[in-house]
Amino acid sequence: MLELAVNYITPILNIMGALIVIYGSLQAFTKILKVEFKSKKKFHPYENTKRTYVQKLILALDFFVAADLLRLVAEPTMNEIILIALIVAIRTLLNYSLNKEIHLHEE
Repeated sequence: MLELAVNYITPILNIMGALIVIYGSLQAFTKILKVEFKSKKKFHPYENTKRTYVQKLILALDFFVAADLLRLVAEPTMNEIILIALIVAIRTLLNYSLNKEIHLHEE
């Protein structure tokens, strides 16, 4: 029963994370295009666009990590535990560095 639920929920979480990445990418890209075509300046500060984009990436990473943890609950083999631990560690490091990037631009 639990495995069946996880098999349905995990892909949904991964798709939601992917949709957030796509949405954030399209949103950032359109903002950049608007600035480039409307402004005559040679230098454009993109801190606000970058900040909102990074926030979307962090949110997507949370969905991906949640899917990995659910998968671990359903299939707790030693190989699966090690693999998911590595994936979660990498995604946590990405999350940390992206958060640091956001706070760097807020100062």
